Amino acid sequence: MSGLKSILSALFIIVLTIDHFGQEAKVWVQRDDNKIVIRNNNGLSSFDVELRGKIVLTDDDKDIKSMSPDGYLEVKKTVFGSRRTLIVMPEGNGLRKDYYEGRTKIAFEPAGRAWMAEILPELVRTTTIGAEGRVERFFKKGGPTAVLNEIDNLGSNYVKAKYADILMKESVNPRDYARIIDKISGTMNSNYYLAGFLKNNMDKFIKSNEAMEATFRATNNMDSDHYKTEVIKKGLDTEFVSINTVKIIMKSAGSMDSDHYKTEVLSSLLRKDNLNDEIIGEMINTSKTIDSDYYRSVVLNRALSKNGLSNTSFQKALESIGDIDSDHYKSEVLTSLLRKPISDDLQKTLITITKTIDSDHYCSLVLEEMLQKQTINDQVFEELITRAGAIDSDHYATLVMKDALSHPLSDKSMINLLKAASRIGSDHYLSDILSAAAPKIRNANDSVKEAFNSAARQIDSETYYGRVMRALNNN
Repeated sequence: MSGLKSILSALFIIVLTIDHFGQEAKVWVQRDDNKIVIRNNNGLSSFDVELRGKIVLTDDDKDIKSMSPDGYLEVKKTVFGSRRTLIVMPEGNGLRKDYYEGRTKIAFEPAGRAWMAEILPELVRTTTIGAEGRVERFFKKGGPTAVLNEIDNLGSNYVKAKYADILMKESVNPRDYARIIDKISGTMNSNYYLAGFLKNNMDKFIKSNEAMEATFRATNNMDSDHYKTEVIKKGLDTEFVSINTVKIIMKSAGSMDSDHYKTEVLSSLLRKDNLNDEIIGEMINTSKTIDSDYYRSVVLNRALSKNGLSNTSFQKALESIGDIDSDHYKSEVLTSLLRKPISDDLQKTLITITKTIDSDHYCSLVLEEMLQKQTINDQVFEELITRAGAIDSDHYATLVMKDALSHPLSDKSMINLLKAASRIGSDHYLSDILSAAAPKIRNANDSVKEAFNSAARQIDSETYYGRVMRALNNN
C-alpha cells in the first residue's frame, strides 16, 4: 500500500475536453517530477507529446528558440493512420531536430521545418508547451491585456489556468487584478480550474478590495457549491471584509443548493471579529435560503451571539426563525435571541411566533427565558401571560406563571396573570399558582384581591381551595 501511495503522489492524470479541429477531443495530461506526457485524441486525429525541461519558442511560435540542458520534446501526430514525428533535444550549443514520416527518418530541411511550423502554433494553444516564454513575451509587448487575449484563444481550461497562473507571476499592477479575475472567470468554464487559479493567487488578491470583490464575484459563475465554498473560505483570510464584498458572498451563497456549504460559508464569515450590524443583517437574511432547520439554526445562533445588533437585525432573525419547522431548533434560536435586550414590538412578535410551537415544553422554555432575560412592560406581559394560559398542558402553563410570579409585577400584570390562571382546568395546578401568588396579595389593592378570589372560586376541590386560603392567611 505504501508503494501505491508513493506512485500516486508522483503521478497526476487529468482528463480534459477541448475543441480540436472542430471536434470534441479527449486530452490526458500525465505529469511527474521529470516530464509531461500529453495524449490528445478526437477520433479523427491524435497528438502524443512528451516534454521535459523548459522550452522557449520563437516569436511566431513556429520554431524552438532554446531548450534547457535537460530538455526534450517529442511530438507524434496521426491523421487517418498516417503518422509524423518530431523530436527536438539539446546537442552541443544548439538543438538537434529529427523528423519522421511513419518510421522513416526524413531530412529536417525543408519538410521537417515546414511540418514543425504547421504543428507548433496548434500545439502551443492546446498544451502548456512554451507557456512561460509565451506569457513573458506577450506581457512585455502588451501587458496583462495581451496575455488575456491569448488566453481566450487557448484550447482547454487546464491550459488557460496554467497561463493565468504564469501571468500572475509577472510584475502585474495590483490595480489590474480585478480585471484579470473577471476575464479569467468569463473565459473558463471549469469550476475546478477557476477555483484553483483563484486559490493559487489569493495571497495577491487579498491585498486589494477590488480584487477580492472580483474573486467572490467569480464564484457566482461556479456551479459547484464545493468549489465556491473553498474559494470563499480562503478569501475570508483577509482581515477586512467590506459590506460590498459581503453582499457578493451572500449572492453566491444564496444560489447554493447545499445547506451544508451555505452554512460553511456563513459560519466562516461569522468567525470574523470586524463585522458590523449591517453585514450580520445580510447574513441573517441569507439564512432564509437554508431549508434545513439544523443548519439555519447554526447560522442564526452564531449571528445572534454577535454584539451590537440592531432591532432591524433582530427583526430579520425573527422572520427567519418563523420559518423553522422544528420546535426544538425554533425554541433554541428564540432563547438565543432573548439573551440580548430587544424592543417591546419585537417581544410581541416573538410571543406571536411561539404560537407556531406545537410542543408545550419548548413553548414554556421560550416564555420563561423571556421572563428571565427581558424587561417587559404591562402590555407585553399581558400578551405573554395570555399565551401561557393558552398552553394545553396545565403543567407547563403553571411553570410559566410561577416563574412570572418570582418577578416584581405591577397590579395590572398581576390581575392579568390571575385571569389567565383562572382558565386552568386542574384544581391541583390552579391551587399551585394561587398559593405562589398568595404572599403578594395581602397588601395588594382591592382589584388585585378580587381577581385572586375570582380565580380561587374556580377550584372545585375543598382540599385545594383550603390550601390556597391557608397560603393567603399565613401571609
